[in-house]
Amino acid sequence: MWIVVGMAETKKAAEQMQKALESEGILVKLRNVSRRIKCGDDTYEVLTLESESALAREILVEKGL
Repeated sequence: MWIVVGMAETKKAAEQMQKALESEGILVKLRNVSRRIKCGDDTYEVLTLESESALAREILVEKGL
């Protein structure tokens, strides 16, 4: 099961979080949850497997993300 471990207001920020987690060996998915199709300001969920979610949150906090 996939669990949300973070939210990002831009795709760039979401990809930064994804890169940080993947560098630690954690599988990551990004999901755009914005309803504003034409606006460039999208909101993204950063998801990891439930079994890795606690570690993922810890990594994001340590890296200031």
